[in-house]
Amino acid sequence: MFAPLSRFKARQPDPEEVEGAFVRDLRVEHPREPRSRRVEIVLAIGWVLVIAKSFAVHWACRTYDVPFNPWWLIGPTLAFATLCTWIYWRRD
Repeated sequence: MFAPLSRFKARQPDPEEVEGAFVRDLRVEHPREPRSRRVEIVLAIGWVLVIAKSFAVHWACRTYDVPFNPWWLIGPTLAFATLCTWIYWRRD
């Protein structure tokens, strides 16, 4: 069973074979997916909801005199919405 392996152990490799055995360069180009109209509509609706939530939070914090700044809620929402949109537009 192991007889064929013994011949590889005993013989010296040919230098030309060794040079050709390694991959020098590899380029894989994936075709970019076309923009999805459905995903862009979902993103647009999401942005409308984020903006509506921001106005609602700002209004509620001013009206009911809560003990914190409304930007503690609005800021992270805008940051993550921006991050999600950026990831979609920069995808490969």
